[in-house]
Amino acid sequence: MSPEKAVVFFVEDDDDSREVSTEFLEMSGHHVVDTARSLEEALTKIPNLDKKGVNVAVVDGNLSEWDASGRDGERVAKEIKNQHPNIVVIGHALSEPIAAADVNCTKFEGSSKLAETVTSA
Repeated sequence: MSPEKAVVFFVEDDDDSREVSTEFLEMSGHHVVDTARSLEEALTKIPNLDKKGVNVAVVDGNLSEWDASGRDGERVAKEIKNQHPNIVVIGHALSEPIAAADVNCTKFEGSSKLAETVTSA
């Protein structure tokens, strides 16, 4: 279970979605300490998540314009769980759940549902 005020790593390729969601999480009392815009960027940041105190990762399913399979998000989630098994991974995709995530919250549910999921994950 994540604390009421989580330390968050946010992975999202869409700039607007990343900005709005991270701002809402911050307004909800959580602290977004790092973000990634691509699969490659996320994979380079994962080894240092423990040094930043991350206890929750929010991961989009599709991290590239040309691949809507959800495999990018699944790969990121698996790598986080492999390197940091205590970090709660929240899948945050449009509709399809991310198989490797601990819990999923669709983008259609909105930012308040995401903040609630981060708080209670």
